[in-house]
Amino acid sequence: VRQLIQIESFGVGISRLRMALWLWALNRDLVIDLRQTILPLLWRPWRILRYFWPIPRQVVHMKDRHLWRMHRQLLPLIHRVEAVDARLSIHVPPEAASHAERQLSRWNVNPRKRLVLVCAGARGHTRRWYPDRFAALADRLIEEADAEVLFTGEPDEGGLIEEILNAMRHRAYSAVGLTTVTQLAALMQRMKLVIVQDSGPLHLASAVNAPVLALFGPSDPRKFGPSGARHRVIQRRLFCVPCEVAQCRFHHECMRFIHVDEVYQAARELLQ
Repeated sequence: VRQLIQIESFGVGISRLRMALWLWALNRDLVIDLRQTILPLLWRPWRILRYFWPIPRQVVHMKDRHLWRMHRQLLPLIHRVEAVDARLSIHVPPEAASHAERQLSRWNVNPRKRLVLVCAGARGHTRRWYPDRFAALADRLIEEADAEVLFTGEPDEGGLIEEILNAMRHRAYSAVGLTTVTQLAALMQRMKLVIVQDSGPLHLASAVNAPVLALFGPSDPRKFGPSGARHRVIQRRLFCVPCEVAQCRFHHECMRFIHVDEVYQAARELLQ
């Protein structure tokens, strides 16, 4: 990454015109818009068509759609598009791996036990499972699956993780706010299982090819689900799923009907 610019730094109003002129001056060859904004419209007019070219219906997963769109834009530069390789990975530098090892040593984690990382947070509240169920699941993994359980999350999710840890009967560990993205990736590489919801860590775990158990509610796992070699998705089959809306019209049945027993059994199968 040569340059990182925060769009918010341009302000609002007339400052957005300055942002548009700045983007125009970049004379870039490729646009990747992960948030479905209007920024691609600020591209050179004769290149907009390449960005908005219809994506084939069989390309469903958002990762694959972004890759297809990227290759489509590069077509005039490379003259032909090779088959899209959907197996994306992330480089984990040695210093990140060393940090993960030091962190595990600091916690005195037993390396002979199965290491399970739980990412209990998610941006949208409708995507979140319940703290008491995460606590019960972690206790069962420790009692019955001979596991060591670690929780991770962003700094603002510290209260959620603390609530889970306080509800548990056994000791677990919290890595909230203790890792960068690459350090978290290094930690995931050392796990026998990563339990996630529809959130960023799901895709990070897939990128390092960690076994993933994903709990899905209103989102569509065909578009946002895990893509690693070993994974399993748990989602209720309801008439309203997937709705992909921010506010549930009913009573959060898609997550409420996911029970600890079935998540534990799925975890045990992946841990074998």
